Amino acid sequence: MSFLNQTAKYIFEKHSLAELKNICVVLPSRRAVFYFKQSLAKFSDIPFIAPEILAIDDFVMQMSGVNQIDAVSLLFELFEIFKKYDPEVKFERFISWAPTLLRDFDTIDLYLVDNPKAIFEYMSEAKVLERWNPAQLNIGKPEITITQTIEKYFKLFENIHHVYNDLQESLKSKDLAYRGMAYRILAESVKKLLVEKKDNAKIFEKYYFIGFNALSASEEKIIETLVKTNRAETLWDADSYFMDSKYNHKAGMLLRAYKNSGRFGKWNWQTDDLLKSKKNIRIIGTENATLQAKIAGHIYAEAIVSNPDVPTVIVLADENLLSPVIYSLNERISDFNITMGLSLKGSMLFTLIDAIFELQQNIAEFKMKDGGTIKIPKFSHRHIFKVLNHPFVRRYEQIKYAVEIQDNPQKTTIFRKTLSEILKKNAVYLSEEEMLELGENEQIFKILFSRWGDNPQKALASFYQLIDELRNVYKESNDAIETEYLYLFLTILHRLEKILFQNRELNLKSFKHFLYELIKQEKIPFSGEPISNLQIMGMLETRCLDFERVIILSVNEGILPSAKHINSLIPFDACIEFQLPVHSDQDAVMSYHFFRLLQRAKEVDILYVIPNGEGLSGGGSEKSRFILQIENELVKENKHINLTYPKILFEKEVENEYIGKIDIFKNDEILDKLSKFIAEKGIYPTSLSTYLKCTLQFYFDKVANISKKEEVDENFGADIFGTWLHNTLEKIDKDFGPIITEEKIDIILTQLEQRLNEAYQEKFGGFVVESGMNYLLKQVAEQLLADFFINQKQTQNLPIEVINAEQLVEVVFEKEILGKIQKIKIAGRIDRIEREGNILKVIDYKTGKVTNKELETPRELSLEEALLEPEKEKLRQLWLYQYLVTKSMNNGKLFIGGKKYENYEVNAKIYSFRNLKEKLEVNLSFESNPETFGFVDKSEEILTNIITDLLNPALNFTQTSDLKVCERCDFRGICGR
Repeated sequence: MSFLNQTAKYIFEKHSLAELKNICVVLPSRRAVFYFKQSLAKFSDIPFIAPEILAIDDFVMQMSGVNQIDAVSLLFELFEIFKKYDPEVKFERFISWAPTLLRDFDTIDLYLVDNPKAIFEYMSEAKVLERWNPAQLNIGKPEITITQTIEKYFKLFENIHHVYNDLQESLKSKDLAYRGMAYRILAESVKKLLVEKKDNAKIFEKYYFIGFNALSASEEKIIETLVKTNRAETLWDADSYFMDSKYNHKAGMLLRAYKNSGRFGKWNWQTDDLLKSKKNIRIIGTENATLQAKIAGHIYAEAIVSNPDVPTVIVLADENLLSPVIYSLNERISDFNITMGLSLKGSMLFTLIDAIFELQQNIAEFKMKDGGTIKIPKFSHRHIFKVLNHPFVRRYEQIKYAVEIQDNPQKTTIFRKTLSEILKKNAVYLSEEEMLELGENEQIFKILFSRWGDNPQKALASFYQLIDELRNVYKESNDAIETEYLYLFLTILHRLEKILFQNRELNLKSFKHFLYELIKQEKIPFSGEPISNLQIMGMLETRCLDFERVIILSVNEGILPSAKHINSLIPFDACIEFQLPVHSDQDAVMSYHFFRLLQRAKEVDILYVIPNGEGLSGGGSEKSRFILQIENELVKENKHINLTYPKILFEKEVENEYIGKIDIFKNDEILDKLSKFIAEKGIYPTSLSTYLKCTLQFYFDKVANISKKEEVDENFGADIFGTWLHNTLEKIDKDFGPIITEEKIDIILTQLEQRLNEAYQEKFGGFVVESGMNYLLKQVAEQLLADFFINQKQTQNLPIEVINAEQLVEVVFEKEILGKIQKIKIAGRIDRIEREGNILKVIDYKTGKVTNKELETPRELSLEEALLEPEKEKLRQLWLYQYLVTKSMNNGKLFIGGKKYENYEVNAKIYSFRNLKEKLEVNLSFESNPETFGFVDKSEEILTNIITDLLNPALNFTQTSDLKVCERCDFRGICGR
C-alpha cells in the first residue's frame, strides 16, 4: 500500500463521515494533495464532505490571514524603503543584490531568528574589520584606515536592520507578506489563529501533518504547538534503513532528531521496506546526458509490453531533459502526465528575445583620425543574422510567404534578400535606416530594427507589436506549443507593464533584468491525466508519492545532490550560530527524497552519465554518492535486492563498402557539363590545382556548382587581404606606368596609405578598419607595400618597364580525346608583366612567404612529373603563365596596350612580399625539347592528358587521401572530413 493510501485509510477510519469536514490535512506539495484526495475518496461508497486538504504554503497563507506579494512588487517595496536610508542608491545596482537580500529575509523569518539585528551585524563588513583589527590583536600594526568609500559601503549594511523592520511594517499595513514572513506570523500567533475560537473564523478540530521531513523552525513551532494542545497529529514516511542510528544515514538526520525529541507526539510510521522488500535495481551508465532520455523511453516501452498498467515515474534531476524525454517516448505512449511544466527560459522564443536584446544593445566603436574613439549605435551583422535566421522568424517567413512561394518557387523573400545584400556588401555594421531600407518597410523589419535607445517603453511596445505580428501568422498553423509560448510571453509583458512603469527610474538594463526574472519563473503547464500510469516529475514533486517502477535520470554528483551552494549574504559562521540551513542540510533533504522514492518501488532504474575515464567519450561528473550507498551499504543489508549493471547495445548498421567514401560517377549529363566547362569557361591555374589535389572538390566547385558557405567577414581573411594588396598595386602600376623610376617610387611611398584607403573603399567598404585586427592588418599592408617598393628601388635595375597589370590571357586549342574533338581553353589573369630588354617577365604577387624550394624540380622527378604533384601549386602556376604568354606570342595574338609582342623570351616570376630578398624567377623548359615550340607542344600534351582523365567516364570523382588538403576545403562538411 502506498504511503498516501495508508494515511488516507488511517484518517478515514479514525473519524466519522460527519467529522471529516472539521479536520485539516496538510501535505508538502499540491501534487501530494491531489493524490491524497484520490486515495481518500476510495474508502467510501457514498458522498461525504471532504476535509480541508492543503499544501503547506497554501495552509500558511490561508491561516495567517495575509496575501503573498509577488516578487517584482516586493523588490520595488524594498527599493522605496532603501531610498529612505540611502537616497543616492541606484536602481540598476540595487537589483543586482536585492533578490539575495530578500531570500535572506525569507530564511530569517522561516527559521524564527529571535534577534534579526544580531544576524545583520554579521553581514556588516565593519564588524568583520573590528573583529580582525590588528591593533586589537596587539601585534603592533596600525589600525585599518576607513576611507569615505568604505564607510559608505558599511553604512549600507548597518541600515539593513532598519530596512527589514520597515519592510515588515509596510507589508503588514497592506495585509501583504512574503513567504517567510507569513510563516513567522502564523508561528508566533499559532494559538490565536489556529486554536482559539474566533467569530466568523473556522477553527478545525484536528490537524494532520503528513509526509514532512525537513521542517523550518516556524513549521516546527506551528506543529509542536498544535500537538501539545491535542489538536494535531504527525504522520511520517520513514524507513528503518535511514532511521536506525547504526547506519547514521544522512537521509534520516532530521527525522531521527524529531523522533528522539518526542516534540511531535507519537511516531507514526516507520517501515522496513528498504531493508526487507524485494527490489530489482539497475544502474545504467550512459555516454552523454541526452542518451539517458532515449534509454528511459526504451525502458518504459519494454515495461508496458509485459505490464501495461504499471505505475511508473520518470524523475528528472536535471529538468533540461524534459524535452528530450518527451520526444523519446514511443509514439504509442499517449497517456502520460507531466508535472514539471516546460520552462519559458528554455524555449526557442526566449532565445529570440535574447537575440533581440543583443541586437538592440550593440554599440559599434570607431577610431577617429585624432586618435580618439566614437561609439555609434549600429546593428552587428552577427546579431542581424541571428535574428533573421531564428527558427521563430523563419517559421513566420515560411507561413507568411507560403502562397507566394508556392506560386513562384524562385521567389526570394525580403528576409533572404536582406541577408544576401549584407553578404554581397560584406556589411559588418548597419544603421537603423539601412536595415529599414533593406526591409522595404515590412512591418516585421520596423518592429525588429527600430532603435529602442535606453527607453524601456519602446522595448515594451516593440515586444507587443512582435507578438501581434507573430500571432497573426501562427494562428494559421497548428503549432500549439509555439502559440502557447506567445500567449505566456504576452501575460508576462502585461504584468511587467503594470508593475514596472509605476517607477520612472527604470532604464533598459533594469527592464531586461525584470523581464528575464519573470521569464525564469514561468512554465507552460501541460494538460494531461493527473493519475496516468506514467508520470514525469522533478525530484521535489515526488514527495509523499509512491510508484511501482521508478526511473531516475542524471544521478551524478553536482546534480543529485546539487552542487549549488546557498546564495546568501549571511556568512557561514552566522548560519551555524543562528541555526540556519547550510549546504549540507540541502544534501540531507535530497538524500531523503531519493531513498524515500525507492522505499515501495519494485523496479528501479538509475541512470547516470559516465565520467571521463570510465567510458570512451565521457563528459559527466562522477556518479552520485547515492549510487555508492546503494552499492556498498543497502544491497549488503537487504539480500532481496537484485542489483545489476546492464550495458547499452546499439543496433549495427548494415555494412556497406561505400560507407565513409564518396564516389561521383560520370554520367552523360556530367560529361557534357565538363566538356562545355573546358571549352567555354576554361581551365585556370586554381581550378587545375584543385583537380590535382582532390577531384571531388573540383566536382563540387566547378561541376555541381555548390555554393561555398557565405558569411560576413569582420576581419580580413588571407584571400581578401591579398586581393586588397593586388588591387592597390594594379592601380599604382596603371597610374605610374609604363616606366617606374626611382623618383616615381619615392612618390608612391608617400601615397601608400591613401592608395590602400582608395582600394579599400572601392571594394571592401563593409569592413571596419579603424580598430581591432583590421586596423593592425592595414598597418601590415602599408608596411608590406613600402618594403616592396623599397626593395624594387634597391635591388632592381631601374627604370622598370611595366607593360601591363592584371592582364587576362587566354589560349584555345583542339585535341582528339576519347574519339571526340574537344575544344580546350586555358586562361589566367597575370598580376604584372614587365619587359627587360628582350625578356617578358610574367609576374604573380604573393602576400605569403614563397621560397625557391617550392619552384624547384625534385631530383628524382622530371619537370613533367613535378607539375603533376599536387603540392607544386606555385611551380604549376608559373608554368601555365609562361605557357599562356608564349603560346599567345607565337600565334601573333599577344597584344598589350594595343601593341603586338613577338619574338620575346618569356620568364615567370613571383614577388613574395614576405621574402623579397629571394629571387623567385624561372624559365621552364622540358629537357627532351627545350625549344619554344617544344615547350608549348609538351605543355599542351600534359594538359591534354589531364583533361583526358577529367573526361574519362571510368575515373570517378573521389576524395583525396591527403587529409591536409581537407583542412581548408570549403566542402569538408559534405565529406564529413
